[in-house]
Amino acid sequence: MNRTAEFVLGLIGGITGVIASITTVIFGFFMVGIAAIVPEDTFQGLFSVGMMAVGVLVFFISVFAIVAACLIKANPKLWGIMLIIIGGVGFILIQLLWIVPGVLLLISGIMCVSRKSPYEDF
Repeated sequence: MNRTAEFVLGLIGGITGVIASITTVIFGFFMVGIAAIVPEDTFQGLFSVGMMAVGVLVFFISVFAIVAACLIKANPKLWGIMLIIIGGVGFILIQLLWIVPGVLLLISGIMCVSRKSPYEDF
């Protein structure tokens, strides 16, 4: 079955997820710089290091979303479920930066799970 729409949505969602994760890491570096200027605030330093760690984690999740989008034709149900999980986890990790990639990945995953393949026996 032709699954071009799911592939394209998943690929664009993964690429925009990579962009969102790089933005998160850059913002974390910016927060480290601010924490270095104001040494009294240790919470801000810990928050910025955590933000950079989450950005790196989301980067790997986004790369996995790109891989899942490329493997949709092999097993659409499995990779569709993976795309739905990736979309949800991204919303938990970097909230507002994940709106565009998350929605695209969720739509792609739902389309993979809900579309039925035609019977090949007839």
